[in-house]
Amino acid sequence: MLRLGHIVYSNCFPIHAGILTGKVAFPFAIVEGIPTELNRYLVEGKIDVSPSSSIEYAMNPGKYRILPGLSITSRNKVMSILLESKVPLEDLDGKTVALTTASATSVVLLRVILELFTGVCPDFLQYEQGSEDPYVQADAVLTIGDLAIQRAASPRFPHAYDLGEVWHRQTGLPFVFALWQVNYRRSMDQDLARLSNILKESKEYGLSRLNELAEGHAAQFGIPVETLVRYWNCFSYDLGPEEQKGLLAYYGYAMELGVIDSVPGLKIWTPDAAR
Repeated sequence: MLRLGHIVYSNCFPIHAGILTGKVAFPFAIVEGIPTELNRYLVEGKIDVSPSSSIEYAMNPGKYRILPGLSITSRNKVMSILLESKVPLEDLDGKTVALTTASATSVVLLRVILELFTGVCPDFLQYEQGSEDPYVQADAVLTIGDLAIQRAASPRFPHAYDLGEVWHRQTGLPFVFALWQVNYRRSMDQDLARLSNILKESKEYGLSRLNELAEGHAAQFGIPVETLVRYWNCFSYDLGPEEQKGLLAYYGYAMELGVIDSVPGLKIWTPDAAR
């Protein structure tokens, strides 16, 4: 039986909404986790398919296939990838920046923004989001997910940067945070074809009912209904030419940083493989 990962943050909910609410029949298993946990489960074979950090695909070249038509992509603002800083970006050279361990893609995106776009080299430290408080020792803090939306502005950190917005301002491109990735085996093809159709149906269900879903589920995410709808509307959940262009641009910058050795080709699984 296929095991599908599910990101517990609200950004993934519209795609899996039909499945999670029981409106779309789902014969497989679901495993929940934060992005870095699902990355680990996927590479270890503990799950078979997952919306997983886009950098994970590039850091394991040739290992994964990508399910077509699915991504978590910010068109411009993203609202949930937030850098709070005591000083402007250009003054962070040599300062301490705290990086959440909850996301690999956002950490590399921040490095792209700081080191390549802004030309500064901070000192980085890692912290466990939700259980450690980095605000005492850091000059800037990266927070992701629903917690970033929930956080009240701090007068001690007056400079707040939405990383999706900074990326778009610099590149003019959307930013792909997650791809539905497959730890692929040829024996999976028939199940993948079935799963792909289920995800398409679940996505259509979710995206056509954003207001209804927000009213029913805002409390579980700790986000007001209006804010949640506005947040979901920040995203493209597709993986068309523009999303792929943004993704490959990100990989190019990641290679420049030395995070990956080369820009990988996008191996997108197709239903033809199941025939």
